[in-house]
Amino acid sequence: MLCRRIGSAAVVWGHIVGTLQILVVCAFLGVGGDDSSKDSVSAEVMTGPRWQVAPEISWFRYEEPGVMRDEGTFYGVAGSYTRPRQKGFFRVEAAFSVGLVDYEGALQDGTPYSMEDSVDLLLNLRLLGGYPWHGGSWDNQFYAGFGYRFLSDDSTSDPAGYERMSNYFYVPLGVKGYHALRDGWRIGLGGEFDLLLLGVQISYIGESQPQVNAQWPGFGGRASVELRRTDSKLDIAFAPFIQYWWIDESSTSSEGWYEPSNNTVQYGLDLIWRF
Repeated sequence: MLCRRIGSAAVVWGHIVGTLQILVVCAFLGVGGDDSSKDSVSAEVMTGPRWQVAPEISWFRYEEPGVMRDEGTFYGVAGSYTRPRQKGFFRVEAAFSVGLVDYEGALQDGTPYSMEDSVDLLLNLRLLGGYPWHGGSWDNQFYAGFGYRFLSDDSTSDPAGYERMSNYFYVPLGVKGYHALRDGWRIGLGGEFDLLLLGVQISYIGESQPQVNAQWPGFGGRASVELRRTDSKLDIAFAPFIQYWWIDESSTSSEGWYEPSNNTVQYGLDLIWRF
């Protein structure tokens, strides 16, 4: 929720976020590279499928403590493409989901207020490089890269609502490991830390220009458990996950608008097909 102060200095970030969005798109369009020198890559990456598709359902909560809260259920799909490279791998990931959220908070004058069924769209794009290794009975992967998270919250169907677009540019650092069980079953454990480089919030509140606010510092984290079944014809997994973000209070626009510090919790289930 956008809040207002009087007499604050302006910080304009619209051109910055636009440039960063263009760089993300160009990076995805320019994905490439050769498949040479694969001998040192672990069995999981070498023999594993290159493509992954995962329908997803999740519960979502965005909260500005003491100010407001959005909650709802999201439905979406995630996908990735992995290419082995010399002593490692390269991966492109994309995820999209949509949901209806309910708002509990207050108007600018402090009057308690609630809204139902605001439309939220969530997009996540990532370019990753990683290194696999075998340790004991586990096939492990370390990865790092660049991520872009976009969230659109549209409550314009309500008289007090407006459209807000959230942009996170971040560095993901993660580890994942797989352990063989019996009869083609495996268990996978994953953990990730996300370091926010820049958050940019764009709010269309009916004034002459959209309000643009920068947020930093911030961080996120993700944990997942994967129960995976593989054989000669099938590679499928069920993967519950939880994702968390914490973002500090934003800069303040010339009109006095700012974004309070906030946190996001999202947990759900992926049904993963690999091929």
